[in-house]
Amino acid sequence: MGGISGTQSMGLITSASGKSFELSKMSGILGLAYSSISVNALPTWMEVNDLTTKSFTFFLHSNPKASYMTFPGSHLSTNLVTHTVVEQKYWALNLTTITVDGKTAVPLTGYKGVIDSGTSLLVGPKAIIDEVITGISVSSDCSNLSSLPTISFTIDSQVYPLAATDYVLQIEGECLMGIAAMDFPKGFDYVIMGDVFMRRYPSTFNLTDNTVTFELPA
Repeated sequence: MGGISGTQSMGLITSASGKSFELSKMSGILGLAYSSISVNALPTWMEVNDLTTKSFTFFLHSNPKASYMTFPGSHLSTNLVTHTVVEQKYWALNLTTITVDGKTAVPLTGYKGVIDSGTSLLVGPKAIIDEVITGISVSSDCSNLSSLPTISFTIDSQVYPLAATDYVLQIEGECLMGIAAMDFPKGFDYVIMGDVFMRRYPSTFNLTDNTVTFELPA
């Protein structure tokens, strides 16, 4: 971890409740979103640290040992696109359209794209994601990756393509679809763009100016 100045305090969590903690292998959680969703209105770590620029960057890779994050988050290349956060709860952006091989367009009126390092997959409501992935069959032996379509996500006016090698997870030689549909409660109008998206596009989150910046492939 680079770029930290001064002393940063951490607290030890000795117990936690909720299915996320019961079902996932994690040592803890570091809240990096907005204080508006902090449990019991507790100040977040980003609020109380002494960074001049309240930002951080994730560089995620298929090999977990190659993944890292930086504080502050100013270590991307010059091939960048910046988006303004449209709702200061999660890191929510203006996700306008999803297309499959540039043909099938799924409109997203009223929905936002949430960039979330805490979600391994790319997850959205069934009404949207079922339309996106219907007909896409991933062979467990990874033999048909070259024939699968490109799925593109448009944020504001910028298109972010994901090839099959991006959205298909390869785990111990077995391939699994990394995009999933879920039954979200009414009013949860988000598509959660988790690690599947962030591995392709290194991401800087900036609480100072309420933006998310992505590094595009060279």
